[in-house]
Amino acid sequence: MNIEKYTERARGFIQSAQSLAMRDGHQQFTTLHLLKVLLDDAEGLAGGLIDRAGGNSRAILKATEDALAKLPKVSGSGAGQIYLASDLARAFDAAEKAAEKAGDSFVTVERLLLGATLEKDSEAGCHFGKAVKGRRHAAEPQRGDRNLAQGPHRGLRDRGRTPMTR
Repeated sequence: MNIEKYTERARGFIQSAQSLAMRDGHQQFTTLHLLKVLLDDAEGLAGGLIDRAGGNSRAILKATEDALAKLPKVSGSGAGQIYLASDLARAFDAAEKAAEKAGDSFVTVERLLLGATLEKDSEAGCHFGKAVKGRRHAAEPQRGDRNLAQGPHRGLRDRGRTPMTR
C-alpha cells in the first residue's frame, strides 16, 4: 500500500478507521473498521452510493456495528498495538487496482469502498453482498467517462483555462 496514491479524503477515512480500531481496543485493523467510518460520514457518500444501487446503507451500518461489537478486545500492555488484517490489505490492493484500471492517478473514497466490499472473504464484503445482492456494485463511481482523480483543476484545464484565469 502506497499512502501517497490516496486522496487526502481517503487518507482521512483510513486514519479514522485506524483510530476506531485503537479506541475500541481491537488488535486487528479490519475492513469492518473502514466500512464503519465510510458509512458514518456526515456527507453520506458511501451510504448514498449503496442506496442508489438498491442496497440499504442503514442495514449495512447496523450489521457492521454488530460485527465490530463481537470482535475481541485487548486491554493492558498490548492494547496500543494494532495489526493490519489480511482482508484489509487485500482491500487496499483491490482499491489501488480499481483506480489504476479506471485510469485514476489517486485512490478515491469510492475506490476504498469498492475495495473493502469486493473482498468476499471479509465480514464487510459478506454484509455488503447480502444487502446489494444481484445489483450493480454500489461502490462503482457514478462518473461516466470523467476521471476526477487526476488533479484538482483538471476540469478547468480541459476547457483551456487554469485556476488563475477566468
